[in-house]
Amino acid sequence: MTALWAILAMAAGLYVLRVSGFLLADLPVPEQWTRWLSFVPIATLTALIVSSIASRPDQSVIRVLAALGAALVVWRTRRMWLCIVAGMGFYWVLRLV
Repeated sequence: MTALWAILAMAAGLYVLRVSGFLLADLPVPEQWTRWLSFVPIATLTALIVSSIASRPDQSVIRVLAALGAALVVWRTRRMWLCIVAGMGFYWVLRLV
């Protein structure tokens, strides 16, 4: 029964959060907040990449080299899909070596 209450409380909290987004959509956002919020996507992506590289200490060198290879590809081509494909390719080739 305790799990049911926890799930219902999380559902209610999520509902309130989503409804508040609709209700507050017309309010102006201060310029400083807009500037700060512009860093959220890159901070999130960085956190995902760093945690992925650090998650397996036995493969950290391979993952760092694959990430550097993918970074080089995206720097040269500016195509994110090619970065993903190249990063996975580098990773699998380095695992086989």
